[in-house]
Amino acid sequence: MVTDMIWFVSCNPFVTLIYFLAVTALSAVYNNPLHTALTLVSAVVMFILCGGRKKAAFGFFMIFLLTFIVNPIISKKGATPLIFIGSDPITLEAIVYGLNSASLIAAILFLFYCFTDMTNSEKLMYMLSPFSASFALTVSAVLRFFPLYVRQAEQISEQQTAAGVQGGGSIPEKLRYGGRIFSALSTWALENGIVTADAMACRGYGTGRRSFYFAYGFKKSDGVFLSLELLLIAGVVLPSFFTTCTYNYYPDLVFPTVNVLFITSVACYALLVFLPIIFEITDRIKWKYLQSKI
Repeated sequence: MVTDMIWFVSCNPFVTLIYFLAVTALSAVYNNPLHTALTLVSAVVMFILCGGRKKAAFGFFMIFLLTFIVNPIISKKGATPLIFIGSDPITLEAIVYGLNSASLIAAILFLFYCFTDMTNSEKLMYMLSPFSASFALTVSAVLRFFPLYVRQAEQISEQQTAAGVQGGGSIPEKLRYGGRIFSALSTWALENGIVTADAMACRGYGTGRRSFYFAYGFKKSDGVFLSLELLLIAGVVLPSFFTTCTYNYYPDLVFPTVNVLFITSVACYALLVFLPIIFEITDRIKWKYLQSKI
């Protein structure tokens, strides 16, 4: 777990989990261009604060571009045709819906990148153990073994190359080369699984009462952040019971009625998505101020 967001990473894992689940669920449910834009901007800023990789950002942008281009071509809905490709119309409504969908998908990808960047196996065990200790252990083991298998596959490939075994240019030769690597990797994985099982048996796993060790406490700052989260979530959801906050794309573009309740819902959502960023930046400013006094 390598990230540049110090304050948010130090929060209790349940607090960060509630934030990511709330933002993802609310942005998907409301499907409003304002909510989507706020989610995308906050997710990109968080991605930058996490020190996100350029390759990941480029991949997310390509997914955004592909979704935005494909939707107007496939969808024939909408009452406002702009151009015609043969007899198929490209409607304004399909373009707007495609732009919103692409932005929402990109925002969720950025959020999941940040979440995985801030989460390690210990945090997963901490979050999943109260519900199912066996499932928590399984998830933790899978996340641990997957990068090991990738590295082992690379090592096997390098060893094959050093031994003079090449993949070749034809498809049958590539398949034989890949099958040889897969066979060696499968053997190594089975042996490694047996070793892991024996090690757990030697440590007495499953023979007595299970104990837990959690290194994550619940600090005062966690309580403040969680209280603000729940308050803002309520501020987003409650106005929806009295006014329409969703956006209608088909057959015509119909924006929700702008009133006090709608503005309150959007303002609470804006504060919710930028809440960890505000705390993070405030903590960095405070830290730099303290450093300047030394």
